[in-house]
Amino acid sequence: KSNLALRLAEHLNGSIVNGDAIQVYQDLTVLSARPTEKEMRQIPHYLYGEVDAWSTGSLSDWLQRIQTVVPTLENPIVVGGTGLYLDALINGISPIPDVTPDIRQKVRQLSLEEVRRNVRECPFSDPQRMRRAYEVQLSTGKPLSYFYTLPKKKVIDADFQLIHVLPPRDDVYARCDRRFDEMLRQGAIEEVRHLMKINATGGVLKAIGLREIRAYLLHELSREEMRQKAMTVTRQYAKRQFTWFRHHGPSAHLVEDVLKVNFQDITK
Repeated sequence: KSNLALRLAEHLNGSIVNGDAIQVYQDLTVLSARPTEKEMRQIPHYLYGEVDAWSTGSLSDWLQRIQTVVPTLENPIVVGGTGLYLDALINGISPIPDVTPDIRQKVRQLSLEEVRRNVRECPFSDPQRMRRAYEVQLSTGKPLSYFYTLPKKKVIDADFQLIHVLPPRDDVYARCDRRFDEMLRQGAIEEVRHLMKINATGGVLKAIGLREIRAYLLHELSREEMRQKAMTVTRQYAKRQFTWFRHHGPSAHLVEDVLKVNFQDITK
């Protein structure tokens, strides 16, 4: 995706905007496969490495940042594999009210069991999102599910041209394995060691492969066990991406049909 975005940006004299939930973190360059310094000097890049290791890096935070950037660019190219972010950008989000800092602090002080016992009609099992649902419930008196029934609101008034890159699945899996080995060579273990040293607590800890590297550093896995487990979770993540994007719009032939660029040439 990143290579295609670079080639398109060159062709369109455009800029690249991050649409990946992990590449927003400043302390995770290698394991997030963030564009290199050379690539970021070659083409203007936005919203990469802007969030610290203790931030949740939420969807709402990303949408707030992107709506200040995209309207200022002539040919913005949003690239990334976080379907939730891209769907919210293109189709809009439910009008969920903001909560006050005192309610947020109150919910953070509760145990997860207390939150789970009191939250109503919560569609999530993820602890962070469950706490968010309870914050909204305390703030408005309504369950989070109510706001999902309301019309969605777009944060940017724009026409989006979707380009999905869906190469053969076996090729993607093989590339996932090669990429993780390359990440290890480039310093992924040192990155995770650094995050452990500074006691990172934010969404950065959701990076694919981080949990396995952390287990290796804690002597819970051998290096080869870490490597194999991380490759497995990477392929599983790629499979989930295949499923999500296959049901959300057209495929990569639009590079040729809409932009009049030969797809094979641009992805070499």
